[in-house]
Amino acid sequence: MTAEFRLPEMHIPGQENVTSVVNSVRENLPSPGQLAYFGGLGALAALSVIEWPVAAAIGIGTLVAQRAAKGTSGSSPARSGARSDRTSA
Repeated sequence: MTAEFRLPEMHIPGQENVTSVVNSVRENLPSPGQLAYFGGLGALAALSVIEWPVAAAIGIGTLVAQRAAKGTSGSSPARSGARSDRTSA
């Protein structure tokens, strides 16, 4: 009986992989203003100035409102005043 030792295969990410991950993280980080807002909201909850379910509801409501505003800020034909394919009688 003999013991056999093998070196583990290690994958070291290249510069392209690291750059891709860094760019992805940067795109998903909140802005400094948002970070301060949510940090303050968390601090208020941690200090029991407001209850944590209230802070969570405010935070989630803020995120939903921001995403809705981003979704409607694009120019659609109905908003930009362009004519639609439908004709009215």
